[in-house]
Amino acid sequence: MTFKGKLKASTILEVLISMIVIMVVFGIAMMIFTNVTRSSLSDKKLSAEKALNEQLLNDEKSAGLVTQTLTIDNFRVEQTVQPYNGDNSLTRIDLAAYDEGQQKIAELHKIIITINE
Repeated sequence: MTFKGKLKASTILEVLISMIVIMVVFGIAMMIFTNVTRSSLSDKKLSAEKALNEQLLNDEKSAGLVTQTLTIDNFRVEQTVQPYNGDNSLTRIDLAAYDEGQQKIAELHKIIITINE
């Protein structure tokens, strides 16, 4: 059986153009996915920074500052307290928040004046 008519088919140029269009659409979709993923991490980071700021305010009000590990709003917060540059009237407080996967989300450092009575 022989076919004596023209057979319609796509040329290599048409296939190439369609592949380029598909790649561009895929690239745009990946950028959107990355932005959505990044924004969810920033929400977690903002929540962790809020928890660290609240802990820092509590530390500034309290007299007995100690190095400790706390759990605040589903974050593990490590607090380190040490004299700043060997000066007993200055205290450096370092706070770091970690998520469930033990990844550091946020950190905060502050030097406060301590009054020894």
